[in-house]
Parts: sequence; structure tokens; C-alpha cells
Amino acid sequence: MATRLPDTPAGSPEELSASFARALARGDVDAALELWIEDATILTAAGEPMRGREAIGAALRALVDNGAHVEIELSRTITAGDVAVGLGTLTLSGTATGGAAFRQQSSSTVIYSRGADGRWRIALDAPWGLPDA
Repeated sequence: MATRLPDTPAGSPEELSASFARALARGDVDAALELWIEDATILTAAGEPMRGREAIGAALRALVDNGAHVEIELSRTITAGDVAVGLGTLTLSGTATGGAAFRQQSSSTVIYSRGADGRWRIALDAPWGLPDA
């Protein structure tokens, strides 16, 4: 697969979040996946890890295929060298099967990693927050 670059270089975690939301809004899962490191992980709502771009791509494709709209609002970003933690709110909205509108909001935690190319990418995403111990 050829590497696709997102519409805006991710020079900061905030730019990355905006590029990610735009890629999903366009239905461009490939561009959204380029914003993740190769061995990235998403924590599911149940706290189970979903590892790797293939699994993440399937989850993103399901969002796009079901017409979900993704809004990301970072309220705080803490950076230490080439690693950053983003705290914020994720809002998913759309129309569920059967025609009922839905809107789900959660507090999210994202770990970002800056690569040798200077671009930020998502390493770990806990869109429903971190699970209890």
C-alpha cells in the first residue's frame, strides 16, 4: 500500500486531531490510518486492547460505513520530548440502524508519538477513557 499523507502535516497533537477528524468526515480511512504508528493500540469501551493498523482500520471503517460523525476536542496536551498526552472529549453522532439519531460523548486520553520525520502520530487511544484497574 502506498503511503498517503493527510491533508495537513501533523506538526502538533492538535493538528493531528483536526486532520484525523477531517479524514473521517471525508470517509478517507487510509488517510486517517496514516496518522497512527504501525503498532498503535485502541482501548475498546470494555478496556480491551485492539492492536495494529489492520484492526484500527476495521474499527474506523465501521464508523465511516455507519455514517458516524466524529468530533474531537482536546482540552489539554502535555508534551515531553517526542511523547505527548492529550486529554479531551470525543463525540460520536449520527443515525443508528432503524433511523434513530444518536450522540455519544466520552472523556478520552490519547498518547502521541513524534517520529523521526517530525510528524506526530497516535500511539495509543483510549476514546472512552482509561479503564479502572
